[in-house]
Amino acid sequence: MAVGRKFAKYRLVLEKLKLRQLDVYRYKDHDELRLQTPDKRIIIVKLPRKREEMSIEEFEEAIRKALSQAKGR
Repeated sequence: MAVGRKFAKYRLVLEKLKLRQLDVYRYKDHDELRLQTPDKRIIIVKLPRKREEMSIEEFEEAIRKALSQAKGR
């Protein structure tokens, strides 16, 4: 399976939230995403574990939580 297809469902969640994925940093136990918001701000979201180990609902919840924390800054 191509990497693009493997992670396409996660990218669709980001598009639904109007976010643009710039980079993915993969670590031994988690992933970090560098995202661009509609107002051109850049945020880094540290996921609790790797994307493929998360359900779509968990992934979306982690992204929404990071967005709300970023707006509070």
